[in-house]
Amino acid sequence: MKKILLAVAVLFTAFTAFAQEKNFESTPIDVIYSGWHTKPITNVVNGSLGVMFERFDQTWPTWMGREIRNTMEKGLDREVLDTETSLVVTIDAKNGYASIDDGGTDGESMSVCYWNRTNGHKLFAVRMGKPTDPCIEFVCFYDYDPQKKTLTPEPDILKGYRWRERGDYVQLVYRLPKVGKDLIVDEWGNDGPVRHTFKWNGMKPVYSKSESFDPLDDMAITVNFKGNAPDIKDFVNAFLNQPDAGESINSLKQSWELFLNGMNQMPGEYVTLDRPNGYACFESESDESKLVVEFCYWNYADKKHKLLAVTNDFYMEGKPVAGQYTGIDFYLYDNATHKMKPTYGPELGIEFEAPEGTDCAAHSLPRVGKTLGYIYYTKNGKVMKRFTWNGSKFVNVDK
Repeated sequence: MKKILLAVAVLFTAFTAFAQEKNFESTPIDVIYSGWHTKPITNVVNGSLGVMFERFDQTWPTWMGREIRNTMEKGLDREVLDTETSLVVTIDAKNGYASIDDGGTDGESMSVCYWNRTNGHKLFAVRMGKPTDPCIEFVCFYDYDPQKKTLTPEPDILKGYRWRERGDYVQLVYRLPKVGKDLIVDEWGNDGPVRHTFKWNGMKPVYSKSESFDPLDDMAITVNFKGNAPDIKDFVNAFLNQPDAGESINSLKQSWELFLNGMNQMPGEYVTLDRPNGYACFESESDESKLVVEFCYWNYADKKHKLLAVTNDFYMEGKPVAGQYTGIDFYLYDNATHKMKPTYGPELGIEFEAPEGTDCAAHSLPRVGKTLGYIYYTKNGKVMKRFTWNGSKFVNVDK
């Protein structure tokens, strides 16, 4: 957790330097979108992921391509480039996949993969996207010919599938396979999200099916446990071991593993686990800062679900500071599926406006009882908003 404290201290300097680096010699992705399909790539000496991608990036240079190549050259499977925005490069050489992604903020992202074709060629794909300014998402498909050493654009690889009526508010999100061979295209529109699956037939992805889906299912976390039901230890384990965990979670995980193994924490770090009351807490202190992360859960009256709450509060000189990871998150656990997925305050009965003159806020979870608190720091002092769990929702007890 010391890494989090250090990251906050140097945030603005590091972020500015990284932003400047990203803009260096980077081709706008809308320019790539307009030109890739008419520009073959030559002198591709072999069909490895690294070589094909290197030639693509030399033809269409971007800051994303440079970072992926840098991580490849270091021989790393994963590299965190920016802890504040969770910008991470992932390399899976075994499965022929690479990506750079910022965990859902407004930045650009890229993923790369290839399929082996039955004729001895390869189908190489580079996905690029940006959610704003401009909102764009597309995939560059190429046939790699090992005799000619070329990457030839195949812009009509998915031609033949009839998309729904494309309006102004319809967007396609492509998911290249990290594992397996299916190409997934999520279509977001006024009628709700629809997921299209394209199966690999040996030469190209071929349309298989379309189905509606719940976006939160992609964020579901499996909770492993022994006995009849999970307890707070199992929920914390699941939370800290979720796929693609951010840098802040990884730091908490180190403290948690020391605790579980009966080892001493690093100076200034503390872990509390109260299994009978369903509560856990991480604390990390330095001379001027403090990080507090709390966990607790409650049962639903329907006996089919549980609700996990996680708070993350960072303090500088005793005053809370807002950041990317600070706040309170809720997860709905399903007893039948053993999975939990995000749910949100308004759906749980928590909906209110911050007091007038609020400067910052913190949170508190109960070690005993069912009442959580939102603590607002205003010009006139602290104001507490309390909500009590009644088995199906929270009830405001300060009305």
